Amino acid sequence: ERTVYNSGLFDFKTIHSMTAEKINTKIEITWKAIEIYQKKGKVSIPDLVDATKLSASEIYAHFPNKKSILSFYYPALIYQYWAMIEEIDDFEDYSLSEKFSNFIYTLFDMMSESPAFVDDTFDKHIFQKRSNSEFHKEVTVLFKDFLTSDGEIAVSAGFFMKDYFYKILASQYLFLVRFWLSDESIDKERTLALSDKLTSLLQEAVYNKTIDKGFDLVKYLFSSVGIGKDIPFVGDCITDLFNQKEEKKDE
Repeated sequence: ERTVYNSGLFDFKTIHSMTAEKINTKIEITWKAIEIYQKKGKVSIPDLVDATKLSASEIYAHFPNKKSILSFYYPALIYQYWAMIEEIDDFEDYSLSEKFSNFIYTLFDMMSESPAFVDDTFDKHIFQKRSNSEFHKEVTVLFKDFLTSDGEIAVSAGFFMKDYFYKILASQYLFLVRFWLSDESIDKERTLALSDKLTSLLQEAVYNKTIDKGFDLVKYLFSSVGIGKDIPFVGDCITDLFNQKEEKKDE
């Protein structure tokens, strides 16, 4: 049986407009729907009423239609994942590649519990919709949290770590899931190898402080040597940039 995490494990309000109770109820309904789908290849409201012990009106109070019940399976994975990492005491100490790898492998394991459903619906419900899917939006929020809470990120990485960057990462993750679904290698070895390379590359890109050293030189030239006095506006911009970064480190 699946585990539906209690609302007390983390505050859904910090990541979503729905209440924790409503999200957990929706997750319970969706899990039952997926169990039915795995057995019958389809889901009917009467079957769902029987499985959940809820009335049809109670089910429709949470979902507008049957399709939305099935689609909610994917963002529900992310809500479950938020709850899971809340239980990992030292998760905040994980490196960036470790966090991304943990997410990728955990989601693969979770989706492996419902292979027929995921095979039948991922492309239609998620991949074809890309950034318009609720799943993509929730993955974007998660990835943004991973990156913005990491103290090892290089100063230079801040120039491209904007909202569009997190969305691009989420889109690339959808391609990875699609690759995983079609991977026929033993134990999905090709996907695991690709995942390791991608997470390592991402960490190397945002942790690399080589460019930061160049910034340190520029800062020194402008603030200590006094080059900025000759071009005040540029000098002020450089100084402000590094002052903001120092304030962020202090926090």
